[in-house]
Amino acid sequence: MPHNFNNARDILAHYHLAYRIAKFIDLENTPPASVTPSFKEEFEFSLVHRGEPDKEAFTSEFIIVPCLRTAWQQHPQLNLFSHVAIQAEDFTVIPDYLVTAPDPTGYKTVYKPLLLTVEAKNEKFEEGWTQALLQAVVCQKINGTDEIPVLAIVTTGDLWQFGKLERQVFTKHPTPASIQHVEELLGILDRLFAECEKVL
Repeated sequence: MPHNFNNARDILAHYHLAYRIAKFIDLENTPPASVTPSFKEEFEFSLVHRGEPDKEAFTSEFIIVPCLRTAWQQHPQLNLFSHVAIQAEDFTVIPDYLVTAPDPTGYKTVYKPLLLTVEAKNEKFEEGWTQALLQAVVCQKINGTDEIPVLAIVTTGDLWQFGKLERQVFTKHPTPASIQHVEELLGILDRLFAECEKVL
């Protein structure tokens, strides 16, 4: 990792960022999403047939992606990328998934990155948040301003945690979402994608 960033604190110190834990998602006014019977059937099929040998890749492809795609379908003017490299200063990072504003030309390219998703390998959330924080900083630098919030998600597929870098403050939402309540999770994702739309 560049600049010998071993943990999130190193990144916070290097970029003079503040860290806080606070609610920035209004869960009380975030209604659960309505899911189709076919989505629920396919989702439950994936959960039943998930095993250990390919758990990370399987979870990414059959659990994380369907959730992100469902939210994206409600906000198709945004762009969703998978494992695309982004660069700022002298280093490159690769978010697992990246949501951006559309390029004014209509060509699908990374333009104003707004939300990134990192998979927590082997449920190591601390490492996941170190990656997510650095990637959020890169997004902020690509945007050329700290006025555009950069949202972040770290997930194992089963648990989803949420953060936001805005100006010089990184805020982590205190409560995660769970696929045990997939309608609520999808409602939160829909709200985050809607927040991204406000930048447009």
